[in-house]
Amino acid sequence: MHLLQRDEFIKASPAIQIQGNITHLQRRAWNVLLANAYDELPNKEMHRVSVVELSEKLGFNSRNQEHLKDMLKALTECIVEWNTLGKDQKQVWGVASLLASAEIEKGICTYAFAPHLRLKLYNPRVYAKLNLRLQNRFSDRHALILWELCFDYFDSARDEGETPFIPLEKFRELMGVGGDVYPAFKTLNQCVIKPAVKEINALTHFFVEVEQKRDGRKIGFLKFRISRLKELPSVEPTQESLFPDIEELPALANILVQAGVARREALKIDHQEWKAVESDIQLEAYRDFEAYIEEKIGLAQQARGVKNIGGFIVKAIRENYQDPALQAQLAERKEKEQDAMLDALESETLEKRNALLRQAVRTNPELLVQASERISARIIRRRLENYASVEEAYRDGGMVTAELNAILAEEFCTELLAPVSEVYETERARILGETV
Repeated sequence: MHLLQRDEFIKASPAIQIQGNITHLQRRAWNVLLANAYDELPNKEMHRVSVVELSEKLGFNSRNQEHLKDMLKALTECIVEWNTLGKDQKQVWGVASLLASAEIEKGICTYAFAPHLRLKLYNPRVYAKLNLRLQNRFSDRHALILWELCFDYFDSARDEGETPFIPLEKFRELMGVGGDVYPAFKTLNQCVIKPAVKEINALTHFFVEVEQKRDGRKIGFLKFRISRLKELPSVEPTQESLFPDIEELPALANILVQAGVARREALKIDHQEWKAVESDIQLEAYRDFEAYIEEKIGLAQQARGVKNIGGFIVKAIRENYQDPALQAQLAERKEKEQDAMLDALESETLEKRNALLRQAVRTNPELLVQASERISARIIRRRLENYASVEEAYRDGGMVTAELNAILAEEFCTELLAPVSEVYETERARILGETV
């Protein structure tokens, strides 16, 4: 599923019950990255998303890459613990960073989760199903953290749920509020807990309330109860969306609005597509409508003395304003992006193929022996003779492993790899703009 079309995702409890020392935007960003990668988690170690797409889902300017880099860096430094509140009685303790690594190149963000965390994220024993669209509505980061925590304990069969009693120090850790910040419970309650609960109750069709428990003379524990309201609140939410102009817009209209086009015009152009261009204009040179739109936005951004940039873009779209130098520049950039996407696809397909071959070999070790008998290259055979067994050579990696994998793929495991090849061809054709 396309990232911009995904609204809900499954989030494992360990990823919810984390120390809260990341910002509101960073937490939202990690949710988006997890949603983007979710279907690939079992068989992919690396995931990718375009910077433009990621920025659109978060609702900020994709040209501010430094902001995005800082955000990704923070995610690699944030620690997640397994089972921190003991929700899963059978699960062992563990620790990892939210992101193992991330890289941005030619408009594509590639990223990876730590191996221990990746499989828990895909098939968690305990999880919550969260809404991506709703998270953008919270303006208070404590409200988003508390919302995820409460929903982690929500029972849809009963339309209610409650957390265990959480020690106050653990609650501070989850909220990202150190002991030196709001040290008195009265201040913590006034500045963190009450505003978070108020925002959740205003923006969602759920009701959250808090119960306090004393430890001696002081408040030492907190429990939160959540229940679904019978009807949606009749009053308008007190907190408006952070990005009202672009929320719930189609992807293309979203791009136009962010460029300065009025919402109504953007939706009209998105709906009409090529019909928005005057009928007597030749358009054979353009691969797709999105590339055409991108070119006209680029023209507007380079134009001097334009007072109404939105109006300029609309007129440029309808009358096909052109600039040969800009067109050449955009074509070169598109080609580089395409090459980067093809390289990433090749790499991902090879990783997936090799993972399936390793699984096949573990299931049937005899396959390695049969494949080794087909090796014809002398240099590979000589290297193979340096090992006590074919299995040892295969585990060691390098030229021998590459040759054995090539033979296995071509002669012994074609049926096993057929779905991988089919996905590769389909995705390659999509990237190249071809029909399968």
